[in-house]
Amino acid sequence: MICLPGCNYMSQKLESSQKHTVCIIDPVGRKAGLDHYNDSLAANLNKLGTKTIVYSNYQSEYSVKKFPFNFSNSPLFLPGILYSFYSAFKKVKVDRPDFVILHLFKPSDLLIWFSRKLNSINVRLIFIVHDVESLISERDDESQMRELMTMAEHIVVHNQYSGDELTRKYEMTAGKVDIIPHGDYLDLPSDISKNEARNKLGLKTDAPIILFFGMIKPTKGLDVLLKAMQDVDAELIVAGRMRMNSVSDYSTWTDKLTAEGKLVTDIRYISNERRDLYFKAADVIVLPYRKIYQSGVLIMALSYQLPVLASDLIPNKDFVKDFNAIEFFKCGDHRELSEKLNQLLSDPARLQFLKENGLALIKKNHNWELISKLFNKIICR
Repeated sequence: MICLPGCNYMSQKLESSQKHTVCIIDPVGRKAGLDHYNDSLAANLNKLGTKTIVYSNYQSEYSVKKFPFNFSNSPLFLPGILYSFYSAFKKVKVDRPDFVILHLFKPSDLLIWFSRKLNSINVRLIFIVHDVESLISERDDESQMRELMTMAEHIVVHNQYSGDELTRKYEMTAGKVDIIPHGDYLDLPSDISKNEARNKLGLKTDAPIILFFGMIKPTKGLDVLLKAMQDVDAELIVAGRMRMNSVSDYSTWTDKLTAEGKLVTDIRYISNERRDLYFKAADVIVLPYRKIYQSGVLIMALSYQLPVLASDLIPNKDFVKDFNAIEFFKCGDHRELSEKLNQLLSDPARLQFLKENGLALIKKNHNWELISKLFNKIICR
C-alpha cells in the first residue's frame, strides 16, 4: 500500500501486502464522458497499490460492463438499470471491496436503496458529488440528499464553492468533505488538424467557428449565446442532447441564424469520436452557464487547448485563480458576450495566450497523478 506523506516509510513496507480494494460504480459512464474519469482514476489508483475496478456501461482495461447504454426515454431503461444495480450489488457482496465510489449528480430512491445495501454489508461509501443541487430537475430532492450524505463515509467535491454549498445545506457532511479537483482530459485529443476536422464535419474552413457543447438544459444559457450570435460574424456549432427543453424553445434565434448560414446543430448524444472533431474544429468554446458547480466541458476544452469564454460565475472564476486562462463575460449579458466574442476572434495573440495558459493550468492542477494521490489519501485513512 502506498500512501501520501503522513504514512511513514516503515508502515508502507510492512503493509505492502495489504492492498486496499476499490470499486467505482457508475451507470452514466460513456453517456456523459465519465468513462475517461473512471478509467484515469482507476489506472492511477492501481499504480499506487490500491486495486481498483470500474462497473459501468462500457468495456475497457479497467471497466466491466455492468450497465446498459441507453437513455431514460428508452422503454428498457428502468428494468435495465434496476437489474444492473442488483447485479452490481451481488458482485460487490462476493468481492467485498474496502470502498465503493459512486458519482452523484442527482439523488434518487434507487441510489438510496443501493447505498443502504452496501452499508448493510459494511462496504464504505465515497460519493463524488458533482452537483449539490440538481441542474435538471426542479423537484425538491433535499430529503433524499440528506439520507445519502448520512450514509457516506467520505464525500468528494471538485472545488471550494461546491464544498461550501454542500456543508451549508447539509450539516451532516461536516468533517466528511474532501476537495479533489476534476482530472484532465489530456489523453483525448487526436492528431487531426483543424482543417481536417472541419472537412470531416462538412464545415467551412475559412470562417471562425464557435462551439457550444454538452447537455442542453435551461441552466446552460444557450439562449444567451444565440442572442449574442446575432451580432457576431462567425459560425456556431451547437452539439449535445436536450434535457428539460426542446429545439423549438430556441427557434426565435435559431431560425434567423440558420437562414444566415451561421448555425450548425447536432442535437443528440455525441460520440467520443465526433466530440474530438468538434473540439478540434472550433476556434473558441463558449460556456454561457447560469449555474454550475464544476464544468467538465471547461476542463476538456483547456485539455484540447481550445480558448474558453465563460460566464463570470464563482466556480468558473475560482477555477483559474492565479492563471489568466479564461475570458469572462457578465452572466446573462448577451451584449457583453457579443463584444467579447468579436474581440477574441480578432485577436490571434490573445487566443494563443489563452491556449498556453489553459494547458499550463490543467497540467499543474488537474493531472491524474495528483488527483489519485488525494483519493488514495482518503482510502489510506
